[in-house]
Amino acid sequence: MVEDSKSARVSDNLESALTIHHLTEGKNKLEANYDKLVQDVHELISFQEERVVDFRYLQSNITYQQQCRSELVADMKTKMAKKDAESEKLNQKYEVLLNLTRAQAIVIQNLKFKNMTDKQLLSEAKMNLELKNAELTKSEEKLTHDKLGLKFQLAGLLKGKEKHVEEKGQLQLQISELMKAEDKLKEKIKRSRPS
Repeated sequence: MVEDSKSARVSDNLESALTIHHLTEGKNKLEANYDKLVQDVHELISFQEERVVDFRYLQSNITYQQQCRSELVADMKTKMAKKDAESEKLNQKYEVLLNLTRAQAIVIQNLKFKNMTDKQLLSEAKMNLELKNAELTKSEEKLTHDKLGLKFQLAGLLKGKEKHVEEKGQLQLQISELMKAEDKLKEKIKRSRPS
């Protein structure tokens, strides 16, 4: 019985380790996707800066946006290192990307009002933003789905733990009853022996 209990614990530990491994892989993939999205945003900003040369107001907005983005990225990386829960990390990444997308939309609107001759550039940028927004929406849905899956896994693990505790209690009762029965048998054997 003890060996069964030990093997069950080893099995539970292995399943937990496998779950942790899968979660770590998922986290690494999300971080890689996030880095790629940040790189795409950097490339889009660089492209816009090459097109618009003499608009000081726009340049100050772009500089401010770059500073904000740098601060947000640094802040997000610091928070990611401190957070234990995977779902909170995923939500923070989504919020930062959403803020960057909103900032890009504001810059594009300013470009449209300041420079009507660059309509084609603005149309392409707007289309790219809509695509990014659609990708972010899909990512949010996937994150919500993953979070729900993790909750189900946790509930299953808690149920298994409760069952294990219950079985342990039953085994202890059975051991206690067996020990009482053994004591009674010893007593009967002592009585039945001729003195």
